[in-house]
Amino acid sequence: MQIGIDASRALKTKFKTGIEHYTAEIIKALAKIDSENQYLLYSPKPPTNTLAALPSNFIYKIMPFPRLWSQVRLSLEFLFNKPDVFFEPAHTVPLIHPKNSVITIHDLGFKYFPELYTPFEKRYHNFSADFSARHGKIVIVPSENTKNDLIKFYNLPAAKIRVVPHGIDHSLYYPVKQPLKDTSLDRAPYLFFIGRLEEKKNILGLLEAYALLRQEREIKHKLVLAGKPGFGYEKIKERMLKFPPHIQADIVELGYVPEEELSQWMRHADCFVFVSFFEGFGIPVIEAMASNVPVVCSNTTSLPEVASGAAILVDPKSPLDISAALSKIIHSQKVRGNLIYKGRKRALNFTWEKAAKATLEILKEASRE
Repeated sequence: MQIGIDASRALKTKFKTGIEHYTAEIIKALAKIDSENQYLLYSPKPPTNTLAALPSNFIYKIMPFPRLWSQVRLSLEFLFNKPDVFFEPAHTVPLIHPKNSVITIHDLGFKYFPELYTPFEKRYHNFSADFSARHGKIVIVPSENTKNDLIKFYNLPAAKIRVVPHGIDHSLYYPVKQPLKDTSLDRAPYLFFIGRLEEKKNILGLLEAYALLRQEREIKHKLVLAGKPGFGYEKIKERMLKFPPHIQADIVELGYVPEEELSQWMRHADCFVFVSFFEGFGIPVIEAMASNVPVVCSNTTSLPEVASGAAILVDPKSPLDISAALSKIIHSQKVRGNLIYKGRKRALNFTWEKAAKATLEILKEASRE
């Protein structure tokens, strides 16, 4: 069987989005488990990252065409050359595509936070998700939450949807601590967040919770934020500057951090806090659990499903609720130990090899029907 994959999002080496990370990891995992089928990896440029050295049954088809890649260049390719099955790891199936197409739709965040998108972006995302959902033979989603959203917003039949949770690289997050390269924390304990610094991730709520923790519960922990600025960062920065100087000084922004360094920051944290308003899956929650770090996360969207009793769930709209949960973890060794044990056990359920095996079975299913 010849399997075509849109690999255009897999080739970034820095500043990867969640979809770009997913695409790269699922291709690498497929390469580990499948030596029988032939894979055509469509890309506008040659790979320069770890995807450059794949087995001989993985062949790149380089088609320089940086703009309108999906809808124009891939459509032209499929007009004349169609693989047995096509896998699109994002919700952008080309207008012309093989009838045996499998699509991954990660989330419908644009439906819940339209204010974060321009009018054009909203129209594009809505059209693209709707078109992909209807024209994909099978739709892969990372969570039951996204599955329910597809049924709710696009009336998609449940029988057409397959839930395949994301994985993590356990070799990267296995809890063997090494000294942090950054010595600016001077060995101070800290709470940790990974993600874009934007309104959707509820950074303002996290800051308010941290301020409450410092003012009312007498903790010495710093708050370390790893990630690039996003939509609404100006408001976030403005709020930071209104805190008392001693609290301002203990809020540390790392900016972008490479994944191998990020895993060390995670391992040294006393707690990982992820109180986002919306997540299609929430990979950082699993990465924290795999690192033996207790987790506080939101009780909304996919996060309760992903955490599955191995984290403290909080109302993301309540800084008081978030603050109380963090305080529990900081002050109770019993609570910490219980969460670490449950989290490590929970994290073992999520591997890219497991996700790839499920994806391969779906690709085979699509080719048979």
